Amino acid sequence: MNLRDLRYLVALADERHFGKAAERCFVSQPTLSAQIRKLEEYLGVPLVERQPKRVKLTETGEKVVERARRALQEADAISRSRRPTATRCRAHSRWP
Repeated sequence: MNLRDLRYLVALADERHFGKAAERCFVSQPTLSAQIRKLEEYLGVPLVERQPKRVKLTETGEKVVERARRALQEADAISRSRRPTATRCRAHSRWP
């Protein structure tokens, strides 16, 4: 698990669409989907219910996203203190 994986998960939670989340993170949809699946395997729990034309977070997925947002806020604060112009996939509407 790494920060990139958490950013992908947060983007997916915000967008509720693999393609839109991938676009927001500047990666292909298959790349984002594969990383989410690897994160699920690492954690040993499903985070996302994949349905045609619809993405829904599981109850565990919702909890992980909440914690991921906090972790990413802290990581970004650390990063800003060192290099203020870093480029990354952001959970735009929920960050200060």
